[in-house]
Amino acid sequence: MPTVLIPLLITLDQILKLWALENLSPVPRPFLGDLLYLTLVKNTGAGFGLLQGQATLLGWLSLLVGGFLLYLLARRRYPRAWTLGLSLVAAGALGNGIDRLGRGWVVDYLDLGTPIPLIANFPVFNLADVCVTLGAALLLLSPRRRRY
Repeated sequence: MPTVLIPLLITLDQILKLWALENLSPVPRPFLGDLLYLTLVKNTGAGFGLLQGQATLLGWLSLLVGGFLLYLLARRRYPRAWTLGLSLVAAGALGNGIDRLGRGWVVDYLDLGTPIPLIANFPVFNLADVCVTLGAALLLLSPRRRRY
């Protein structure tokens, strides 16, 4: 599964980022009513405005994390949920690493521009970020051991 999923997600991530660069602007455009907007943001740091201007450092760190997860996935078999979680995190880390090292910034375009208090000021994000978040959640929520 990871041998197909990881390159598929990286490819889809890069296609969506190219589409965003060609079709979006920094002006939010409604996509799903008031819940989701499409907004082009050139992110030179990490999430939530951290480490702005450190794209090269973050790019190498992203590739290191993604490469290490590929190494782990190649070395042994994991339960299905762990394999999926590790694959999602690897794809997301590699997708954003490609941006950081190739462009010097990450293309973000998904904007939760909603008045809901907890997410009203949520940073603009992309598919790679969704992969990392879902993968990490899956790893945290999956059982630690399999009983036979």
